[in-house]
Amino acid sequence: QDFTGWRLLAEDGTEIGNVTGLEDIPGNPCLEVETAEGAVLVPLHEDLVVNVDEQGRALVMRIPDGLLQC
Repeated sequence: QDFTGWRLLAEDGTEIGNVTGLEDIPGNPCLEVETAEGAVLVPLHEDLVVNVDEQGRALVMRIPDGLLQC
């Protein structure tokens, strides 16, 4: 599924940013996400996906500690 244009939310409901694309790294696809602090890559792994809200175009994920820190 293409999540480009969707909002990425943390498990607690905090908005992380907007998905701008997919970096198709073999064995480790990552979402390209534009945050307030800049662009980050977030692994798109089924174990991290908490909820997919197709109507609201929002993806809720369990974000690993330290992933969003520069």
